Amino acid sequence: MSTPAGPGTPPPPPPYPPSPPRTDPPRWAWWVGGIAIPLVGILVTVAFAGKDSGPVAAPAPGTVDSATQPASPSPSGMPSSKEPEPPAPSDEAPSASASASASPAADLTAPDGYAKALSTMWGLAPVPCTQHEQQLIDLDDGTSRTEDENNGAVQEPGGAELLYWPDTCTGLGDYQLRALPNTRVGLLRVDAPKSFDSCRAAAGTGFGALALSERNDREDRGFVEGAALCSVTDKGTVAMAVIEHISGDAVDDVSVSGPLHVWAATP
Repeated sequence: MSTPAGPGTPPPPPPYPPSPPRTDPPRWAWWVGGIAIPLVGILVTVAFAGKDSGPVAAPAPGTVDSATQPASPSPSGMPSSKEPEPPAPSDEAPSASASASASPAADLTAPDGYAKALSTMWGLAPVPCTQHEQQLIDLDDGTSRTEDENNGAVQEPGGAELLYWPDTCTGLGDYQLRALPNTRVGLLRVDAPKSFDSCRAAAGTGFGALALSERNDREDRGFVEGAALCSVTDKGTVAMAVIEHISGDAVDDVSVSGPLHVWAATP
């Protein structure tokens, strides 16, 4: 029994209210959630991955032609591979064979007193010197004939302007070319205009013996591809024999060929 409070005694404190019921999940639920959530993520990943066809094997190096592979784009959208740079200009002087490209095109205009230019071919074609032949070339029409070789002497010129003969017949290339006596033949250089007037003027300069097997001698004299031999023939024709192709060297006798342009004098 409680003792009644005496006079002047304070009343006792009220009792504490009861604690509210706990709403937190039990501790075992946290353990279950920590295991179940990762497991669900793994199952979803496996399910979606199964729909793919699987990784494609990369081609082995060297099995694809590198020339057909597209260049990787650069950040600017252009292929990263660079265009090949042009070769640096050479400091070497152009060879004699390349000098033909600098030869101006022939102007075949006929002046008064001459017929329209006719074009044909001419050439030098040596035979082995053991056959004892020399070649004579008529620049009126480009025809050639042979006669017995006699150390450069000509038995019957027959209207020819050029003689091509073996000098010593030592077994090496030793053919020489010269204008026949009493003819008007000269060399029109590679950089000179190829025209009637230039050719007629060059014909009066003369053309002495030249060893065609000696390349240095040919180049020093200007007998190179793109140049021309010019003549005013015994018929009054102006002939321009262009040197278009030269073959042979110090061992093989040299052959020459090219177009022949002829302006015949009119009566």
